[in-house]
Amino acid sequence: MKKYWWSIFLAGLPLASFAQNFNGFAHSTSAGIHNVYTNPALIAGSKYKLHINLFAGNANVYNNYAEWVGPYKLNRLIFGGIPQQYLRSDGRPALQPEYFRENLDGKPKNGTGTAEIRGPGLLVALGPKHSIALTTRARASAQAFGVSENLLSLVRQGFDFATLWNIANVDNKFSINGNIYGEVALTYGATMIEAGPHTLKGGITAKKIVGFYSAHVRNRDLRYRVIEDPERPGKGLFVMDNFDADFGYTLQEPINDGVGLRKFLGQKMPGSGWGFDLGFAYEYNAEEDESGRYNLRLSASVMDVGTVRYEDPSQIRGYTILRSNKTIRQEDFDNVKGSDELVRLIESKMELQPSEAKTSFVTGLPMALNTNADLRLSEEIFVNVSYIKDLRSVNALSARQPTVFSVTPRWESASGLEIAVPLNWMFNTFSPGIAMRLGPIFAGTDNMVCLFSNSRRIAPRGMDVYAGLSVPLFKRKPRY
Repeated sequence: MKKYWWSIFLAGLPLASFAQNFNGFAHSTSAGIHNVYTNPALIAGSKYKLHINLFAGNANVYNNYAEWVGPYKLNRLIFGGIPQQYLRSDGRPALQPEYFRENLDGKPKNGTGTAEIRGPGLLVALGPKHSIALTTRARASAQAFGVSENLLSLVRQGFDFATLWNIANVDNKFSINGNIYGEVALTYGATMIEAGPHTLKGGITAKKIVGFYSAHVRNRDLRYRVIEDPERPGKGLFVMDNFDADFGYTLQEPINDGVGLRKFLGQKMPGSGWGFDLGFAYEYNAEEDESGRYNLRLSASVMDVGTVRYEDPSQIRGYTILRSNKTIRQEDFDNVKGSDELVRLIESKMELQPSEAKTSFVTGLPMALNTNADLRLSEEIFVNVSYIKDLRSVNALSARQPTVFSVTPRWESASGLEIAVPLNWMFNTFSPGIAMRLGPIFAGTDNMVCLFSNSRRIAPRGMDVYAGLSVPLFKRKPRY
């Protein structure tokens, strides 16, 4: 059970967010259609008459609880090449507790892991002041917020670790969420005011959301102890004195064979909803020319406002759990394979009755305030300062965008080569990155440490990689 639970923990908490994805590329003057994911106003007056996204993908993980000190570099979990002796019999990585070093500072811990695929998309400039974009995207996340160190240590070590026995624990108001959903979005951006060197732009995105999978635990009061099992000396017994929580999930069956076009368009999916983004951008052009350049750009947007409603009675279960004096053994989890079996076991151990089940629940999108300043220092040198603020509460039933601050110097050459070095702060952790664009292709990471280090002196707390291919056509203006 310890290995199983630790694998779940790794898949959710320490495998990091809807964090600031593609940070090394997001603020480029050649981002084109990808600007809609930062601020819809930024597509107004696009320098491309037509910009097509063919594919882009990102995966990232961050946390403030565990550092990777395993026997191989963390990037091998993404790119492969894990030595055979560190694989399980089924070929999956054998992620042992000792591969991680705890950060124990007495504070609640957060972690988030996400994957994002930006599918086919099209940006069209409707003259010098107006642009529209049609985009598609699929997103997945596993996130935990406000989890206590004692509970995480128990998950990491297992019930048989005697040092953790006979300690009364009160762990309140943590939330765990997992979500997979897709979106089809329409964006409109317009130049609203032009007055000398000053330009004001606005933009809005409307999104149709399709919910593929969702699960959550919102804990209001968990009180527990681990004691020596009176029936099995040397073995731990988890005693739940009180548990007050919301628990809900959708069946995993709709996503077992992947997410095809018909599913993406919402056929027989358990969830649906709507969302929107709204943003404004101010640009200052000291030369007052018509090149489209700016010396300074300030922008602010509210992103991912909206919800997804899951209400198919055949695929959804939700409970308000009020239970006390329940016990759990490690062996209870020995035969659990996959999330569907895990939730059925929880229903059994908590003695949840069909009459208690709700057949609908609502989850939120990762709503956030996105602000940034982009300063041109010379013809080809820029510095971007970005602050993204999570607007969801700690115990919200929602995907989350963790708060992140970043400073990103970048070089954009006339030849189409671009290099950026994002410097990021999230969960009180500093992570430097690097990104490169060459013509239509870009790739990067917002956490270089994960790619190059597994030492105990510089141990990564997460990882991040992204890449994409976009085709710009019919450049409307001289180079920005």
